[in-house]
Amino acid sequence: MSKVFAIGFHKTGTSSLGKAFEILGYKSCFGANELRAQLGEMKMMQSLFKEDYEEIFKFAEAYDCFNDLPWFAIYKALDLRFPNSKFILTTREESAWINSSKAYFGDTTSPFRLWLYGKSNPKNDQEVYLKRYQEHNKEVESYFEDRNDLLILPIEEKNKWNQLCSFLNKAIPQEDYPLHNLKGKR
Repeated sequence: MSKVFAIGFHKTGTSSLGKAFEILGYKSCFGANELRAQLGEMKMMQSLFKEDYEEIFKFAEAYDCFNDLPWFAIYKALDLRFPNSKFILTTREESAWINSSKAYFGDTTSPFRLWLYGKSNPKNDQEVYLKRYQEHNKEVESYFEDRNDLLILPIEEKNKWNQLCSFLNKAIPQEDYPLHNLKGKR
């Protein structure tokens, strides 16, 4: 089974997609908690800041699919390390995305957000956050141009199971597509 990397930013339906992966039978790694537990916070963040991903790649061997940070931010390195993988870019209308990010993160700080945005707080740096989100989506589309291993899955899409299962060559489950973390989707 080839690996699947969800490379959409947080607040674009990543929790729901993670649940969908589990329903489809994938061994799924959501976010960085398990990576952090194995490497430790300091080593994980040093690897990311230095762009030295070998320990992260070793960790990734144990899973089928990946979602949220840090995975979406290192998709080019993952593509090179794990050839024949599939990639899913979840998206969201920009004003809804920034409003959800501000509501979810508030004025809290985190090493991940400092690494990703250069600033760690969307409430005070809305323009920086929005610009990074826009750039990421454009870079992904450009990087995968003329390839068939990228699915763009907007959060607003009504037939997510159809698109996702067709892309992954999986049967459509009998249950509804999961809607997870709705509180954070404001």
